[in-house]
Amino acid sequence: MPSTRIAAPPLTNHDRFLVRKCEAAARDGIALGQWCRRGGGSRTRFGLELDRTFALPNCADGYFDTIVLNGVARSVMGCRQFIEFGRVSRRHDAASLLKEFVLGEFLSRAHWINHDGEPGGFGIERSLYQTIDGEYGKFDDSETSGAMHWQDVGTRFRWVLLTIRLHDFRLNLGPVSRRMAEAVCVTPRPEFVRVIDHPTPDHLLEVSIGYPFIDHAPIPNFFGFGPGKFGTAVKLFSFHLTRDYRIRVVVEFAAAPRAQKVFDLWGLDPVYGGAALASSLTLGLFDPEPIHERMDTGMLVQHCHVHQTLMDGAARKWEEWVAEVTA
Repeated sequence: MPSTRIAAPPLTNHDRFLVRKCEAAARDGIALGQWCRRGGGSRTRFGLELDRTFALPNCADGYFDTIVLNGVARSVMGCRQFIEFGRVSRRHDAASLLKEFVLGEFLSRAHWINHDGEPGGFGIERSLYQTIDGEYGKFDDSETSGAMHWQDVGTRFRWVLLTIRLHDFRLNLGPVSRRMAEAVCVTPRPEFVRVIDHPTPDHLLEVSIGYPFIDHAPIPNFFGFGPGKFGTAVKLFSFHLTRDYRIRVVVEFAAAPRAQKVFDLWGLDPVYGGAALASSLTLGLFDPEPIHERMDTGMLVQHCHVHQTLMDGAARKWEEWVAEVTA
């Protein structure tokens, strides 16, 4: 990357803080994303049972594994979700339609009003960027709504900062389910964009986008592992068009290291901290690992719920958009 400097105002001190966070997320985030693309986590997969009924057929796997980042071995936890997104008519431009939707429309249109009157999907705002020439800048207020076009990543922009409000994030504690106001900051980069014609004999097209998360919670929360509380983490969306014109989507989330805390209450975690204390007090007779396995698996299921709710709504947006552009 060329030598760059943080631009003079109108960037604020907080903007400069976020610029540094975006750049810190790059190296390890790109490496973790590439590890996922190569099938990382495949040795230890286990099925995840989603306890809700969704519109689109799907299945999900979780995994715990290890990755070496910067010469240091780190634990990894992740989930990989396989979704039957829908079909497209046998048009000569089916591949180009899917490509334009994923790169230009998918995330920006992925919001709606749920049956209960609450917003659903993702609410996305773009704020900061670095140009391909290395200059830093900030979008005008009139340009902040929605994601950028992904073809601009790597041509106009080296990276963009997106703030994503997770409208369907719910905290499940036993029989109690509560909608939470949560958001994450992510930084799309060209290393996460992939468009491949005829990737396999059974597929006409693969279009993939994704991003690393930055270490910042735009909405403060009490989670020890959750929005803005990951070490290195990535999200990947891969859309596949089959030869019989079905669209299949693979959504993957991975974070390294695995959760170190469930909650962060004034620096204390009553769950993992309590388990560690019990192990210490019993001289190792109490094994905290089953608690870690169960809680980490529950966190992965929570991610899958958010993914699946997003894709259920996005499939409706896909059908609406296709009707608009082909009318």
